Amino acid sequence: MFEEFFIWVSGLESSGYTVPMTIIYALLVILGLYILYRWIKKTGLPVNSAFVLSSCIYVILGGLLHVLDDMAVAGAYLIEYPWRLLFTTPQVYILVLVFGLVVLFVSYSLEKKKLIVTYVKPYCLCGTAACLVVMGILIWFGITYTTVDMGIFAIVIGIALGATLLLWAFLRFVCRWKYVSHPVYLALIASHFLDSSATGFALDLHTKAYYEQHVLGDWLISLTGTGYSMFLLKIAVLIPAIWILEKFRQEKDFKLLWYLIICVMIVVGLGPGIRDLFRMVLWI
Repeated sequence: MFEEFFIWVSGLESSGYTVPMTIIYALLVILGLYILYRWIKKTGLPVNSAFVLSSCIYVILGGLLHVLDDMAVAGAYLIEYPWRLLFTTPQVYILVLVFGLVVLFVSYSLEKKKLIVTYVKPYCLCGTAACLVVMGILIWFGITYTTVDMGIFAIVIGIALGATLLLWAFLRFVCRWKYVSHPVYLALIASHFLDSSATGFALDLHTKAYYEQHVLGDWLISLTGTGYSMFLLKIAVLIPAIWILEKFRQEKDFKLLWYLIICVMIVVGLGPGIRDLFRMVLWI
């Protein structure tokens, strides 16, 4: 039975981001958002900007773990099936979600018992420690089998930061949206621009052959002939999204949902961006 399950999951992974699979992943995200929303409402966990920014660390962890799925030498994967399935989409993000919720539960329990001041600090530290462990494995792999190209890292991060600054300046000073300086909006913009920057570099500048997996992104890139056109798609989505989200933030009853929706949106950009970036850095 387990073998059949592994074959089925493997088949889903190899099918790529088709329209049906994209819809399935979207439904899984909505289900996860609802479960998390109900759990937070039930426990009374205080959700704020610090929670969202700390959760970004776990999104980075998911992206780094996803790179473990790509580690191969001479066509042979270092992590074989069935264990490799843990690091594919969506299993890797379910794995990180469970880990994050456990850490969150323990941290909040310590806060309620007044053993710590706030749950955010241990929540953040555990995520950071896990990221460092996985990053250590990836660096070991790069040094041992491939390379660690920090030039690519600097270029991709630099382009993403530059684009984030330009959009922020446009929205802040031209559109006069003062609220765009909120840390979670900046994290949202930066996460999606990292994804765009990594995609653009991978398709236009990296000598290793990469391709766009997502349906809409692949259509746009085919239409424009450049991976950097993803910036246009992200801008077209981010500007109205931020405007709508701000309307939600002004409603008291929607504050929790506002934070959680932004968390999900950050996952969609930051997770793939981190994976693509480190795949290029390690040349895998």
